[in-house]
Amino acid sequence: MRFAIAYREREFRLWSYVPSHSRLLLRSGRETSGTTRIDIAFGDVSAVSLPVLMDGLTVEQPDAQATHDVAARLGPRAQLDDLLILRGHGYHGYVLASLVEVDESDRPLWEPDKWGICSPG
Repeated sequence: MRFAIAYREREFRLWSYVPSHSRLLLRSGRETSGTTRIDIAFGDVSAVSLPVLMDGLTVEQPDAQATHDVAARLGPRAQLDDLLILRGHGYHGYVLASLVEVDESDRPLWEPDKWGICSPG
């Protein structure tokens, strides 16, 4: 079974990346692209290659070619079992992360996420 998240008609932003805690947060606000706010959190992040703004978003497990391409960029020490491919309109990228979770809510854009990734303090 292949893992997949798809929000093709939403705009996402790379909202927060905290390398010291290995956490990444992508956000799509209800103010700009829908009736809900969608947060996608990644944990145990060891590599990221994404644009700041993403028009449409799918998150999926890689095929053999994508794995080979990322391995060529990152070298033999990369944990490619944790590779996720992210694509949208006009871009593609990747995240190496062992955890991914989605939260869809009616929270305003600037309210902190439920995982505390971009919480003050």
